[in-house]
Amino acid sequence: MLSLIVAYDKNKSIGQENTIPWRIKKDMLRVKELTTNQTIIMGRKTLDSIGRALPNRINRVLTRDKSSLSHYKNIEVYSDDTILENIETDKAFIFGGGAIYSMYIDKCDEMFITEVDTIVEADTKFPDFDLNEWELVSRQEFTKDAENEFDFAFIHYKRKRGL
Repeated sequence: MLSLIVAYDKNKSIGQENTIPWRIKKDMLRVKELTTNQTIIMGRKTLDSIGRALPNRINRVLTRDKSSLSHYKNIEVYSDDTILENIETDKAFIFGGGAIYSMYIDKCDEMFITEVDTIVEADTKFPDFDLNEWELVSRQEFTKDAENEFDFAFIHYKRKRGL
């Protein structure tokens, strides 16, 4: 199953200068819980922003410049859609950034979204999508606290079949 995981603000902003523009610990824990022992698919800039392969996951990176990744360990590097082939885990998660989300959102079966109740300055946005193509599975609301900078919601959508 091809899934997607993202956090965005009210304007679907996801990043500024290759960084996440908020600190929400509960979201980081959710990402870890959902993606551990699964495959994550990301672009080179996302890998650079993390700075290393995430442990206990198969880290697949899509890039045109494979040489720029030679210092990373425990990653698989791809330059085309073969990145979606031969996935041996239950799920593969489209993990970012903006260009990767745009490339693969139409192929995803489900989306795990953290909607952050703020508007930030950002240079990267999540692509627009038609809510009519998605069925809401769940939505959980959370209030900001010492470890979570803003109010936020966890949203899970599955693609409607037969469209």
